[in-house]
Amino acid sequence: MLGRLFLTNTATSKRLHMPIPTTNPIVVAPSPTPFKVDDSVDHAAIERNVEKWLKTPLSGFVLNSENGEEQLLSEAERLDIVRTVNSARNGEKFIVGGVDSPSVTDSIRLAEDLVEAGAEMIRIRIPRLTKNVTGYFEQVVPRVPAPVVIIHQMAPGSFLGGEAPIGAPAEVIGDMVDLDNVWGYIASGNVRFEARVRNYVTTDKPFWLGNGLLLLAMSVIGANGACLMFGNVAPAECHQIISSVMNGDLATAQEIQTRIIEADKQILDRGAAGIKAALDILGYDGGAPRLPNPTASVSDREIIRTAMQQAQLIK
Repeated sequence: MLGRLFLTNTATSKRLHMPIPTTNPIVVAPSPTPFKVDDSVDHAAIERNVEKWLKTPLSGFVLNSENGEEQLLSEAERLDIVRTVNSARNGEKFIVGGVDSPSVTDSIRLAEDLVEAGAEMIRIRIPRLTKNVTGYFEQVVPRVPAPVVIIHQMAPGSFLGGEAPIGAPAEVIGDMVDLDNVWGYIASGNVRFEARVRNYVTTDKPFWLGNGLLLLAMSVIGANGACLMFGNVAPAECHQIISSVMNGDLATAQEIQTRIIEADKQILDRGAAGIKAALDILGYDGGAPRLPNPTASVSDREIIRTAMQQAQLIK
């Protein structure tokens, strides 16, 4: 299923979808959403950010994500963001559209809308409001008109991850990932649990990590790609850590991981405000989180700047 092409032929998006990369590691990042002073989505800022990310090793954009403040956006806004990124990327990289619903019918409907708007892949969270996760995926996955990547993120809103609830036993997650039209899996931050999941996920399907602090650890247990916030600010470093481990160069991976740890922590500790402050420092359009959430303080920004200098992301 790697590199599948989907022909979209609608009034809003008449184009051939980009192929999904076939060479690991693939590093994608959940894109933050910039807002105007009046709290509306700033589509011009999104376009400027995409133009900058096109010049980086980032493999693709993840839209409708926790990092993009999905719960503070209407569905119409989320779809318009996909359309804007699709237009601004100039046929480069690929788009992953996010679905988070325990409803079979609603998940399929939203996935279809995301593909129509420009997404080549659909990221679906293991649903939190039903115990029948196997039945959910068996009914949803075959009817989604794009490859599906399953994410194990049972506590969105908690940027730090870690000891979040487990969505299904490791064996069950392996069976779900093995379904036809499931392209791969995005692991949680629970390394102890995910080390077992790795043994149940077939090696021909991508196994992505989801946390910058765990780039080295998760790569060592078999991750061959990543979907993580830190990829917005340090895609080259994320890519190099995973590549180094895959090539057996643990010393290089450990050196980079040690260097970036503090930057990832200081940014992640501050949630959407932290990643937006980091993007501002790098020259992107970050801005403030959506109301009522506050922007990063002056002191927070200085802490983030210092950590980014230590990570050699800025001078």
